[in-house]
Amino acid sequence: MSLQPTVTHWFETLTPREQTVYALEALTATGQVELAGGLVDRPLIDTVELRSTVRWADQLLQRYATMLPEVGAGRHLVTESPESSARSALLIVRHWLAQQLCATRRLRACQRRQQKLELLRECLEAMGDAASDLAGFVGSGPFLFKRIYALPGDAPLPEPFASANSYAVFRGPRHVFHAVACLPERRTDCEQVFHTPGSEVVDLPGWSHAHWSKRNTLIEQQIDGLSVTAIALQRTLEERLRDPWLKKALADLALLRWYLGHTLTLSADARHCHVTGWTTAESPEVLQQALKRAGINAKILFRPLPPGQDAPVHLNKGGLATLFRQFVDMHGTPGGDELDPAPLLAVIVPLLFGFMFPDVGHGLVLVAAGTALWKRQPRLRCLVPCGLAATAFGALFGETFGLRGPVPGVLGDILERPLELLLASLLLGAAIILLGLALSAIEAHWRGTLRRWMWLDAAVLTLYLSLLIGFVYPAALWFAGIALGWYLMGLIRIERRQFWQGIGRLAQSALELSMNTLSFARVGAFALAHTALSHAVLELAAMPDNKVMQIVLLLCGHLALIVVEALVVFVQTTRLVLFEFFTRFLRADGRLFRASATPGDVQRRP
Repeated sequence: MSLQPTVTHWFETLTPREQTVYALEALTATGQVELAGGLVDRPLIDTVELRSTVRWADQLLQRYATMLPEVGAGRHLVTESPESSARSALLIVRHWLAQQLCATRRLRACQRRQQKLELLRECLEAMGDAASDLAGFVGSGPFLFKRIYALPGDAPLPEPFASANSYAVFRGPRHVFHAVACLPERRTDCEQVFHTPGSEVVDLPGWSHAHWSKRNTLIEQQIDGLSVTAIALQRTLEERLRDPWLKKALADLALLRWYLGHTLTLSADARHCHVTGWTTAESPEVLQQALKRAGINAKILFRPLPPGQDAPVHLNKGGLATLFRQFVDMHGTPGGDELDPAPLLAVIVPLLFGFMFPDVGHGLVLVAAGTALWKRQPRLRCLVPCGLAATAFGALFGETFGLRGPVPGVLGDILERPLELLLASLLLGAAIILLGLALSAIEAHWRGTLRRWMWLDAAVLTLYLSLLIGFVYPAALWFAGIALGWYLMGLIRIERRQFWQGIGRLAQSALELSMNTLSFARVGAFALAHTALSHAVLELAAMPDNKVMQIVLLLCGHLALIVVEALVVFVQTTRLVLFEFFTRFLRADGRLFRASATPGDVQRRP
């Protein structure tokens, strides 16, 4: 896997204005394009009609959102201009909504009439023989106000209507029916008494006082007829949701809405649009083929970056590098002339973590946790390689849940040789720092500043390395003097006017490198602390005489140790990577390439 981010190319194309919206769709569908605003000629000012039409359509779609199907932006070629497409789509949506609303009102009226008949049937069944007297209740006359009220069965009964000339109560399975007859001037009082939540008025058709057999037959026939009509209307509504013309209109509107979110420019002849942006495609032919498949006649060209534009970078993904990308994201995005350290972190992070957390049992627990959370918590996937590294170091040191013996240690008990462990952690830190300094040389070569690096930074690297070796072989300290003279000569040749500032930078670099190296002593210190705490858990669990209590203390102690120490070790690993490793070479002044969203990725409804 390459350590250099993929640098994007600036592309330009000139498309016929009526096909620009579909050219944008074809380009973004490749997933290799980040569109940019046009940088040439005059702004695209003739979208007033298009924006107005789309705005009216969006208001309709928002108002009747519950009635419309879910559709994304379609991929189809049209010869109309964007304005014509918007007008056609708006007309289709309006016509469809008018027909759908009419059918919906008919369905609701049918269902309401069916409910009324169901209520009448319940009323007649509740009245029984008294239903033969309904002839006098059909319609109110000039002398009496007559009404049958249906109240929910669980509703409290109202007080008897004192002004009623006739009043009767009938109880049905779901409702209580109140038959009332009073003088017309008492109508308002009557309605106030029975105007309660859930109350309804029973509609009495002219045939409701007929013989019970004929009456029941008529009710059943009408209910069945209304059911058939309601089913037919419901089927019609569902079929209309699959209307291909409606789906095409909604797709066109979604596409045009997405299109209006981009800034474009017109050519001098006002018949073509400039489309510009960045792409990760290796050659223009990749985008050219995408336009060709969409039936769009336009030429893609790679151009030098316009003034003031910085090309975004596309970071490599895949493999173990993806698991540790979050560490790079904390620091920033590498530029096009910088290294992407994510592949290196796939080795460095587990190495540091495993060194600080050396235990076979604890490492396997972390592997199991990372595997269980693989899909739910992608950020915790790094637990798997880190847990494997902890298992490997535990095998080297002979630690398994704080016990010695289950796995024979190659290096022996680390508590017996703490100074050697601390020295090993310092050597590991020095190797990581040296790697960072070497990576800065590669970046200097990419930027064209290798000469400056050779005179100044290479001298600092040599000075640092000679001082490290000098602790073991004092003769190597002579190279420190050579490196110091080398640096001073570089200042004279490269930065003569800033000589004393260069001396200050050397002193600062020496202090930083010393502190950074000593900072890695925490790696060995945490390894010692982890082993000591594991042994403490074993001793604490052995104190009670009860076996069950011993097991409980052992499980709780190791669980707390794994959770707390894993969190602390991750924090320390992150700190070492960010401040001791990245600062040697990574400036993180880049901008991440973000592929423009396709019409299907944007919200389909306003």
